[in-house]
Amino acid sequence: MHLPLPTLLLLLPVHTLAALNGRCTGSKATGQWKDDGICIKTSTCKKYKGSTKTGACPYDDDDVKCCLIDKCEGGPEEGLGPHSFCSWTTDKGSLCDDFGIWFNNKCPGGSNYKCCLIP
Repeated sequence: MHLPLPTLLLLLPVHTLAALNGRCTGSKATGQWKDDGICIKTSTCKKYKGSTKTGACPYDDDDVKCCLIDKCEGGPEEGLGPHSFCSWTTDKGSLCDDFGIWFNNKCPGGSNYKCCLIP
C-alpha cells in the first residue's frame, strides 16, 4: 500500500519553530522570559539594550535568542524610563492593560509587541 505524499508528510515528526519576532518558547523560557521575551537577532536585542537567554528560541538560527527588554528605548534619545518594558499586547488582563499605557515603535517586532509604561 502506498500513501499519497501529503499523507506521508503528515506522519513525519515536526519541530516547532519560535519564529523570528515571535514569543520565546521551550524549557528555557520560564517566568518573565516566557511572558515578555521575544525571539530576535542578538544585534537587535543589543540595540534595544535587552538581555538575551540562550535556548529559549529552540530550532532558530544561532544568532536568534530570547530577548527581554526592561526599559523601552525606541532610540538613544527617546527612553521612556525605568517604569517601561516591552511586552505582548495579546496577553489580556496584563499589567499594562490594567495600569499602563501602550506605546508604538519603541520595541522590536510586530504590532503585537509594544512598550508598556507604568506611570
